[in-house]
Amino acid sequence: MSYISEIFSRLDIQHIREFLLHGVECVRLNPKGYKERIDEAGKPVKSILQQYFPETGEYEKIMGSVLDYTSNIQDVYMEIGLQCGFALAMQIFQNTERNEG
Repeated sequence: MSYISEIFSRLDIQHIREFLLHGVECVRLNPKGYKERIDEAGKPVKSILQQYFPETGEYEKIMGSVLDYTSNIQDVYMEIGLQCGFALAMQIFQNTERNEG
């Protein structure tokens, strides 16, 4: 396998995510889809909240706060991701112009 083929064999968005967010290599790729990963992450939180707040109204209030928090985190990381994508696109565009000219 050539070194170029090796580059493409490592190509995965989860690797890029780990490096950009944490500065480390992604040790293990998660083959599950986004919805399944989100659902799995939410189960323990919902279970614990239901255990400590068995009354529906109380549970709904706390869960609403958790969802507001995660929604805001999602918004921030989406905006950061878009900015990263645009910055990378500009670098690619500039490199293409330099190599053609």
